[in-house]
Amino acid sequence: MNNFSEDENWYVCSLVVQAKPAKLEQVKAAILAIPTAEIHGVKPEEGKIVVTLESDRQLALADRIDKVKEIDGVIVVSLISNYIDEQ
Repeated sequence: MNNFSEDENWYVCSLVVQAKPAKLEQVKAAILAIPTAEIHGVKPEEGKIVVTLESDRQLALADRIDKVKEIDGVIVVSLISNYIDEQ
């Protein structure tokens, strides 16, 4: 989902979300409700979810990470990588 103009940066990060296994489906649904969030992998027995988030603004990306952290059933969110596409 790259919709940026020539003079803007595009920010992408990947996360591992550790959730309570009993709330995994609720957590996944809440993550997917966040703009640009995509789920790339799930280990249901461990409650782990691999997620990417994207934005054309760094602060918006930070806000989206905070939204993931606030989801009921999330134990911890780990930032795995952060990428900036500089235009």
